[in-house]
Amino acid sequence: MKINPYIFRNYDIRGIVDTDLDCAKVEAIGKAYGTFLEKRKIHDIVSARDSRLSSLSFQEAFNRGVASCGIDIVNIGEAMTQMMYFGQYRFQTNGGVMVTASHNPWNFNGFKLGIGFSQTTGPEEVQEIKQLVENEYFFVGKTLGKISNADIKEDYIRDVLKRIRLKRKYKVVVDSHHGTTGLYNPEILRRAGCEVIEVRTNVDGSFPAGTPDPTDARVMEDLAKKVLENNADIGFTYDGDGDRMGFVDDRGRVLWNDIAVAIFAREILERFPGSKIIYNTLCTQVVRKVIEENGGVPIIWRVGHAFIKAKIAEERALFGGELSGHFFFADNAFGHDDGTYASLRILEYLSEKGIKLSDLIDQFPKYISSPEIKIGCPDEEKIQVVKNLAVKFKSDFKGAKITDDSVIPGDDGVRADFEDGMMVFRYSQNGPYLTIKFEAKEQSVFEERRQYVKNMLHGFPEMIWKDQLCVNLDFVK
Repeated sequence: MKINPYIFRNYDIRGIVDTDLDCAKVEAIGKAYGTFLEKRKIHDIVSARDSRLSSLSFQEAFNRGVASCGIDIVNIGEAMTQMMYFGQYRFQTNGGVMVTASHNPWNFNGFKLGIGFSQTTGPEEVQEIKQLVENEYFFVGKTLGKISNADIKEDYIRDVLKRIRLKRKYKVVVDSHHGTTGLYNPEILRRAGCEVIEVRTNVDGSFPAGTPDPTDARVMEDLAKKVLENNADIGFTYDGDGDRMGFVDDRGRVLWNDIAVAIFAREILERFPGSKIIYNTLCTQVVRKVIEENGGVPIIWRVGHAFIKAKIAEERALFGGELSGHFFFADNAFGHDDGTYASLRILEYLSEKGIKLSDLIDQFPKYISSPEIKIGCPDEEKIQVVKNLAVKFKSDFKGAKITDDSVIPGDDGVRADFEDGMMVFRYSQNGPYLTIKFEAKEQSVFEERRQYVKNMLHGFPEMIWKDQLCVNLDFVK
């Protein structure tokens, strides 16, 4: 089958609806995944979807493909990604599919594919599935797999709530940005004892308010306004499928999620001194400093939820996190990314300490930090662009500590650490764009680094400044 090879990314499949993906191609991908599972003697899966307009028809097509291989399917319907993972434990299967494009715009869709409890496919597995689709080499079962429906909402909610104890009632704002989380998170937070102010919790797969993305400054600043308007203790927002979250404090300050990584790391290390903490190359220097100050072992690793989860398992770490808002708790949870559980964990920590979030944040080292900046760059050019960019980058900052693929095997960018901050450029595994972040302790130095990033990006004609995948470009225009 002829199919865009670039939709097969390092750990999932993601493309534009009706351009890269249609029901025929999706069914073929389902057949390839069923063949992939049959080879591994996995005979059943959990199937779930997010709220995108194309997700229902794509889930049905994918399920048909999987069932043709004789694989049984438990369909849990419209759900958050973490509920698909939970369903793997509930129904005891290594297989699972989540039909979602996460934080990509409404006209994208894709698939997260299970290859173990709480684990998704990596680069080699995705390429194996790609080859099966291209060659149309599919296993055909002697009988069709059975498709049964199951509602696991209550089971999931009970499981999450049994792991949390809040010592006080919190007033929280929840902005689902019309994503799937509106079906679940307001209810869960209320059942945990919170007063919930709902914003855009009605599900609309066309995302009329824009893409649900907790890395987008506009999304976060809008949430901050709602927190101040309602005199709330905290505000939460989520991506379209709910495995990522973002939050603002009681003063309406936007907190980028690398600070959340630092918060969770400290909470873990207070109970488990000496633990390893995994974080990605986009995170602020605050993360390393907080881990070291609290007696932990910082391990910086490549960006991507599948890579971080695998590293956590390899190192037997108790926690890992990413700037994007993926948080992985392995102390009292399953170890996969769950934005709902992360929301409750921050509330639990605050209630145990008896302090406001703003007071907690004030205890951390201070940096002036950009958000995660995303700029369009064609898939077929982005890798070489970053390689070319890295050559100049290393030349310009010879005194900096450089982290790249010579330090982290397979890393997709280059990071420079200075005495007073960092700067990183990388290409995305999720789409045709680059991501950039920088920070400094002094405003003047921050502005110098901002100008450097701006000049660097304008120096490459491959950059696409007007694209629906661009986020936070106002910081470098």
